[in-house]
Amino acid sequence: MTLVRDLTRLAVRNLGAHKARSALTLIGIAMGMTAVVALVSLSLGAQRAVERQFAKLGADVVLIVPAGGLGELQPAKLDLSLLKNINGVKSVGAVRREILPVKSSTVPGFLNVVGIRSAGPQELFGGLEIALGKLFALDQDEVVLGDGAARDLNVTVGESVTIQNRPFRVVGILKHTGNDQDDHALYLSLEKLEEITDEKGFISLAFVRAEPTVDPTALAQEIQRVLRESVPERDFVVQSSKQLSEIINGVLLVLRWTLGAIAGISLLVGGIGLTNTMLMAILERTHEIGVLKAIGAQRAHIVALFLIESSLLGLFGGLAGLILGGAIAQSVALAIQQFLRTDLFSTAFDGALIGGSLGFSLVLGALAGAWPAWRAARLTPVEALRYE
Repeated sequence: MTLVRDLTRLAVRNLGAHKARSALTLIGIAMGMTAVVALVSLSLGAQRAVERQFAKLGADVVLIVPAGGLGELQPAKLDLSLLKNINGVKSVGAVRREILPVKSSTVPGFLNVVGIRSAGPQELFGGLEIALGKLFALDQDEVVLGDGAARDLNVTVGESVTIQNRPFRVVGILKHTGNDQDDHALYLSLEKLEEITDEKGFISLAFVRAEPTVDPTALAQEIQRVLRESVPERDFVVQSSKQLSEIINGVLLVLRWTLGAIAGISLLVGGIGLTNTMLMAILERTHEIGVLKAIGAQRAHIVALFLIESSLLGLFGGLAGLILGGAIAQSVALAIQQFLRTDLFSTAFDGALIGGSLGFSLVLGALAGAWPAWRAARLTPVEALRYE
């Protein structure tokens, strides 16, 4: 233990004797680690955000979307009774989005109006939750506002808004979700939205909850078969929430490995620079190595000395890269949140990432210094003492 402590002190002193070279080597390692940490942290944060959203949705949900995706301006016609009659279906809900003229007593404009048909009185699709007031009644001209819509229209619970010249009483305001599209929308029953638009049977998205004993993936396949036979003129994409989560996570995993590999190239360059630094150190300290061997240092001691030096360089470079990479990732996440006006996106900067980054940089330093350390240990005392 005393020997290791003495070798560590000697290694630190040697690094301090060549501050400029040590600093440049640290920068090379730090730059590579910064890129790796920032990219991995951001991709992990995106994956966990997706997982949180699907956790709110529920693992037993099957989604039915008109082909072309949620971005279509016009909802598609679908008879929900087709879905209700399929074996294994517990409940059926639907969402329809329209952009309609909305005004309060002081503010006019156009906003997203979302009609919802849910399985129960407390269920709002996508994990939306009431912050103030209550949920709208299905048979009343009542509406719930996203918190952003409430601010836009300058109204609160108990006041009224007009949707396409029809008055509705505001009975609730939703909790902030961080999704701009949801926060700046008005929510009412699907039946009331159909009355306003005078168009029935149209949906932007339908969602089915499976019976507890039914596999949602198998149910999704059965729904797809029924829709193809019953609605041949229109294609629908049917996926369980588990399938969608797996697809998105798979894409994010490939993206993370790809970005990590690209960033790893710069880290590899930093490791090569560290190897070069240690080789130069051997040439400059050949006489010192001869003195150490002459006074009884063994090959293992010389190897340990140079491995400790390279490992410390890798560790300190990794620590600097970890701090800088975390700061960059957090800055990018905050910028995205401000630009997209959402707090759904975040970074994943946890113990596993910290420990893995520091451990990897330490191992990288040791590997980069292994060959120089082996070369230093092979020097004979006589040759080393004669070296100028």
